[in-house]
Amino acid sequence: MPALDSFRDALPAELRGTVDDDVGAILDAAIATARAAWPQLAVPDAAFAAFLAIRVGEASDLRAAVRNLPAADLYLACACAAGDPAAHAAFDGLLTEVDAAGGAVRASADTVDEVKQMLRAQLLLPREGRPPAIGGYAGRGSLRGWLRISATRELVRQVKKMLRDVPLEQAILDQPGDKDPALERLKEQYRAEFSTALGLALADLEPRERTLFRMQLIDQLGIDEIGAIYNVHRATAARWLVKARAGLVEATQRHLAARLRLDDDEVTSVIRMIQSKLDVSVERLLDEAERR
Repeated sequence: MPALDSFRDALPAELRGTVDDDVGAILDAAIATARAAWPQLAVPDAAFAAFLAIRVGEASDLRAAVRNLPAADLYLACACAAGDPAAHAAFDGLLTEVDAAGGAVRASADTVDEVKQMLRAQLLLPREGRPPAIGGYAGRGSLRGWLRISATRELVRQVKKMLRDVPLEQAILDQPGDKDPALERLKEQYRAEFSTALGLALADLEPRERTLFRMQLIDQLGIDEIGAIYNVHRATAARWLVKARAGLVEATQRHLAARLRLDDDEVTSVIRMIQSKLDVSVERLLDEAERR
């Protein structure tokens, strides 16, 4: 019985002698329940048995401990920790818990969307040589409940962080530019109008596009990290950023034109200023991504 042997080997030494046929039957039932809940996933019985054994801990009643484990939730967590794409897709269905948590803490829709992507990256992707954090799910409650707690903590942290952060439009304004004296004079002359127009332009963007700017300019994430968060190739993430950048420039120009009376040369200069402040490395990143 490979599954039972794997289960026994993963237990603390003092519990291994308590494994008997009754424990084996309970383990088989847990595996069957898990497979029935997630038929699209394929976790080897031995690997799942070891995953369960680690969560038993130092239980005084091994039979009750195994019987009380949420087998289906742990099966999904085990598959996610192994990097199974089908498991990752199934996990996405649980992210509705972030919506529920967002409503509880009155987080904005943009913040909820950002936290969904952050949790997906934090829980499902290995970081700095460490395994995916979903392996920390101990099975002491439902996976949905555990995810909601994680989401609530992250949402509260993000809301507090946003209260401390400068607005995104200010972060864009403060990006290093080309130090053209004429543009610097224009920036000072029209700073208030430009900031207002830029804020209106950001509001015109899709939530994902605003999140991309925040990840790149405020969180200082690179193209590979952004691609990993959205589970897309780096070239796709780079194209998204270029499209968002172009949309932001166009919308800012439209709002400025509605607010200011400038001649053609001044409009051109202001738009050059806008473009110079939108992190021109996006285009370089796109070139690099497409060359690889």
